Amino acid sequence: MKAFALTAPDQPARLVELPDPEVAADGLAIDVRAASVNGFDVYQASGGLMGMMEHALPTVVGRDFAGVVVAGGSDRSDVVVGDEVLGFIPSAPPLHDGTYTNRLTTANVVIARKPEGLPFETAAAIPLAGATALDAVDAISIEPGDVVLIAGATGGVGSFATQLAVQRGATVIATAQRGDEDAFVRDLGASDTIDYSVGEVAPTVRAKYPDGIAALIDTVNGGDAFAPMADLVRDGGRIATTLGAADVETLAQRNVRATNVMGAPTPEKMTSLADAVVAGSLRVGIQRTFPLDDVAEALEAFSGGTIGKLVVVPR
Repeated sequence: MKAFALTAPDQPARLVELPDPEVAADGLAIDVRAASVNGFDVYQASGGLMGMMEHALPTVVGRDFAGVVVAGGSDRSDVVVGDEVLGFIPSAPPLHDGTYTNRLTTANVVIARKPEGLPFETAAAIPLAGATALDAVDAISIEPGDVVLIAGATGGVGSFATQLAVQRGATVIATAQRGDEDAFVRDLGASDTIDYSVGEVAPTVRAKYPDGIAALIDTVNGGDAFAPMADLVRDGGRIATTLGAADVETLAQRNVRATNVMGAPTPEKMTSLADAVVAGSLRVGIQRTFPLDDVAEALEAFSGGTIGKLVVVPR
């Protein structure tokens, strides 16, 4: 099989040929038709996680996927050969299996059946970004009319979160540059946009909403950059951050409920999100697709910022 994998502790990931593993009794073999790009993948491919999480080399990069089941172990009864599925490889050490390959063979997988009519590229873009957005929106307990700021609204998580928040009755302020980004998030339902390219976001929001906002979902600000964003949330408000940036105890002192969200795809979440896409109530923005041979280019493009998702198509 062809795979984009880490093969040595001191080298970044590269395309290699690997033998097809045997299918374990609790495992599956899946013909990968599409795999999406997430921030975790970019960092792992650089070798940056080697000192933080145990790796079993060669380690294939990639977490999200959609494909077709081609073999199943004797203990698997949840899917059968020929089923079209979408899924996620949990990042539990030792890291070994990944989705940037034409053939995924693993027991370490969270899986759901792909609805008929949902393109593989679209399905592959759902698991991690969609589940993280769903968890973030759940964490801020939106009430109708709440003003919610979504920082990073143009990315995978942010674009899902924008739609989900609007559906729950929020008035969404989205960070987006003027032009294509602004048009993208407004089309998803954002009522207002803040152009992050022309100055700091927090003072602009403060000037527009001097009494503060009800809630914040932040997918881009970590470290010192997070505090000014959190300060925009009025006392009694709610915050969700995907970067582990919230000091939960300190924010609780002014009755702000903060959650450091770690996206956790489940079969139920993936099914719900995929069904919503098929029904037309949720959109998946795919900026560009890349062949497997160009995975490195896809990861580089992600680092430069995206409008929606980037997807790798092995075939």
